[in-house]
Parts: sequence; C-alpha cells; structure tokens
Amino acid sequence: MNKMTAADLCAVSPLTRLQTSWLGKKYTTYLKKYAFINWFVGYLWRYGYPFYIGIGVTKRKAKRWRKLTSLYEFSKNKECPVYKMLDAVSVKTPMPKVFPFCDQDYLASPHEQYEFPEIFVAVMNNATVFGRTNFIVTDGEIVCHDLYDFERDYTSEELHGRAVIDPVSKRIRWLHHDEAPIRVPKAAAFVDACSTNYAHWLTEVLPRISVFCSEERFKEIPIVVDDRLHKNILESLLLVAGAEREVIVLPVGRALSVDELYVTSVVGYVPFGRRTNKLSGHSHGMFSSTAIELLRKKVHSFEIIEPQQNWPEKIFLCRNSGARQVINAIELETQLVNRGYVLIEPEKLSFLQQVQLFKNAKIIVSPTGAALANAIFCEPQTQVNILMAKHQAMVYRYWCNMLMPLQIKVGYALCDMAGSYGSDIHGSYTVNIRDVIDLLET
Repeated sequence: MNKMTAADLCAVSPLTRLQTSWLGKKYTTYLKKYAFINWFVGYLWRYGYPFYIGIGVTKRKAKRWRKLTSLYEFSKNKECPVYKMLDAVSVKTPMPKVFPFCDQDYLASPHEQYEFPEIFVAVMNNATVFGRTNFIVTDGEIVCHDLYDFERDYTSEELHGRAVIDPVSKRIRWLHHDEAPIRVPKAAAFVDACSTNYAHWLTEVLPRISVFCSEERFKEIPIVVDDRLHKNILESLLLVAGAEREVIVLPVGRALSVDELYVTSVVGYVPFGRRTNKLSGHSHGMFSSTAIELLRKKVHSFEIIEPQQNWPEKIFLCRNSGARQVINAIELETQLVNRGYVLIEPEKLSFLQQVQLFKNAKIIVSPTGAALANAIFCEPQTQVNILMAKHQAMVYRYWCNMLMPLQIKVGYALCDMAGSYGSDIHGSYTVNIRDVIDLLET
C-alpha cells in the first residue's frame, strides 16, 4: 500500500491528528478505560470540535451550511439516469434463541418485518467523493444514502470531525476541503466511512460492488475504493470486481471529482453511534438479504481457486483484539474443546480460506466481532451462537438481522460487563459457561 505523504496527513480528520498527538496517546493508553473520563472526553469532542477546527469563526465558502439530500430524492429531483438492480424485499425479524432466558427482552424486535428498499444505480454529474466517507459533495448540496436516521444516530463523519449536521433542518457543514482534487471522467464510488472494518466491508460495501459489477453495461466503469484496506479485503475486492476492472484508490481526506459518477444505493445500514437516548427505535442494523445472497453465490463460485481442506464442523472463533475480551476465555475454550470444537484464529486465514471454513461449519460459537461477518457464507441451517455483553448502547440484533434472513440459525449468550468498562460498549465481559452449554444443547 502507498505510504501517507505530508499532504495526506494534513488532509486527515482533526480526530486523527488529536489521536496521534502526545495527549491523544496518553488518553488512549491510560485514561480511556475509565468510564467517566471516556464519557467526558466524548462529550467535549461532540460539542467542542467545531471550535477546535475554527468553524465558529471561519467564513470559508466550502464550510457553509448546505442542504442534505438522500440519493433517491436527489436522483429524482435532478432527473438523473437511474438503473434498477434489485427489487425491494420484505425482511422478517424473528426472535433468536437467548440465554439466560430472563434476558430474552434484549433481543425482542420492534417489528415482525421491515421493507428494505430496491437497490439502484444513479448517475450524477460533476460530483465529488472523499476517501473514507459516505457523503457525496455537489455544488449546492450534499448527498447521503437513503437509510440514515439523523435524528437518532450520529454519523462517522461527525464523530471524526469531517462534518457538522443539523438533524432538524437536515443541513450539513462539510469540513473537508481538498485544494487539488483528482479529476476523472467516469467512476463508480464505493468509498465508505467504515470500509476498513471487515464486518462493515462484507455486509455494506462488498455487496454493493457485487451488485454493480454484475451488470454488463457497467463493465468499463472504474470503481473507487478507500486506501489502506486489509489484504483480505483487497482479496475479496479483486475476486468480486474482477482482475480486469480498473480500481482507483482514494486516501482518507483526499477528493476525487468525477464528471459522471455512478452511485449504487445502500445495501445495509448500521448506526455509527446514538445521537440521543431520548428517542426510542434505534436501528440494530438493516440488510438487503438479496444483495448478500448475490454476493454469497459470487464468492462461492471462486472456491475452486483455494485448495480444499478438511475444515472442522464445530468451531470456536478466538478473539485476539484488545476490545470486548472474554475474561474467562481459557475456561470456555477448555469446555468447548472437550465437546469437539476446534479453536480458530480467523485473522490468520486468507479471505477464501475463511469462506471455506464458514461454508463447511455446522455449529459456530464466537464472541461478537468483525470476523463473525463471515457467517454470511454459511450454508442455511448452520447454527451460529454469539457471545455478547449486556450494555445500554449495544446493537443486540445486529447479527440476527443479518443472518436469520439467510436461513441461518442464530442464538445468543448474553454476558455481564466486567471492571471499569461499565459504560463502554467495547468493554470486556465474563461468560456464564452454563448459558453457553444450554445454548448449544437446545
């Protein structure tokens, strides 16, 4: 991957610059683990960063308030060429298995089903995209995807100092400005605020690329993706887009101006953070099951590239990330190994190896985490059991909303937070072994 230049460093978000400062490193290393300090720093950032970047005094035209418009509304008002790709689909939201039984209400769905809108490609003239963002900048307004709920949810762009949004008036101040954007005549945009996260990539970005690249009429259109993607993400991209497809890599903060920009509508949406606790009905994730099915069939067709192995049918995914650690993991692993489970470290496998692993699995146990998104490649009726901590801001139904429409069985063992991470959604937790065993035996 390309190294970041000094110009790129200047273009990155204010949050990134703060995180890499001496104070930011001290906070991340020593202070973030304390619940009150973590909350207080978050509060200061949300309400103080506009002054940090000088928005309170600047008169710069680039940072003026602009209209915030959904892609569907924009394409209709501007009479953009639109190509329908997939029909709208009704997605059922049944109740998964939950242990302990007294925690069933955590997974209760607010509805029996929801309607995921049709997926289409709109062609916009003279539009600009930025690395690591979901917004598209035009002359008079800024375009977003159609599932955002700004009154309830923060966007990544806000919390990373790239935008200020007024959810009531649906206006936005765009804080990024590239003095020398690259310009191309045609391109399809697949940059995304969360593209470097494996789960978001597999369920929100890669299915969009799959939908777009499945259409013969778009085969000559270059696609734009974010810089610094993991090698497994790049492997999946090359497989789905095809080796002959031209790919433009856009660093974070840099802009690409396109005379004719192709934009594929949203295939999945998960809120980045809650704007307020006063409103109920926050989304726990919405996904187009038809788009994910299309991706799954596409990826399964490439399995012959990877030599077949004797993959285990019962697996436990070990979590090696610093966040959301299972405190009694050794005890849990011992119990599972005694029951025939094989311990797996997914990050040590290639993308296609992970696809094969999950396709051949019959029963999966895993702490919640990005690697579990590979479960979209499981065969129907596979049993996926998720370990998840209880927390007021947890999006409990994320996994069942994603997997159950694919006919995958989903169960949860809900756990208690531990230590000083009580108000942090990424805190460590202790698993009740008996709950896990009950989950596997029912």
